Amino acid sequence: MHRPLALAALLAIPVLAVLFHGLRASPLRPLSGHLAGLALYWTLLALAVARCGGWSLRLRPPSAAVLLALAALVLACALWAGTAPARLSWPVLAAVALAALINGTLEEAFWRGALIPRPGPGAQALAAALFVLWHLAPAVGAAGLDMPGGAGGILAGAALIAPLMMAARLSSGTAGAGALAHVLANFLVFARIAADNGMPV
Repeated sequence: MHRPLALAALLAIPVLAVLFHGLRASPLRPLSGHLAGLALYWTLLALAVARCGGWSLRLRPPSAAVLLALAALVLACALWAGTAPARLSWPVLAAVALAALINGTLEEAFWRGALIPRPGPGAQALAAALFVLWHLAPAVGAAGLDMPGGAGGILAGAALIAPLMMAARLSSGTAGAGALAHVLANFLVFARIAADNGMPV
């Protein structure tokens, strides 16, 4: 476990939660405010992974069981998203794809990479707990969004994917396979959220 990064992540969570709360109360549209909060989060992740080693996004196949689980995750997200991607305009769809790409790659590079260069059992558990705990911050901002499951859904989703993405990291040796699945899942989920919150269709 990279202890300085773990401490920085723990301290950043309440600060980001306050930020998301403030953005929710700002004149910005709820989805725009949420995206602004995520942009700061992504900037912090990018700075962290740029300064720290111990991570790789090289695509290496995980075990067959993990690969099937990742495929099941993406399929479940596709079923949940339904026709949302097809209902979005091309500019909005491109923005959704970019947000998914940034979020999925940076989260895997940080939470399953830089944070745990040598992922022993204790480090794995702590990294997973911090990952779920971080989602309290965007959950605060989710109150202003039309989102099935609301804040609870965000935390449940994080708790679901944390062990799965960790398994992909452990069985493949890199965060690449997890990042690919994470990006695909994010694209589908973000598309549904964009469609449900009045983005141009």
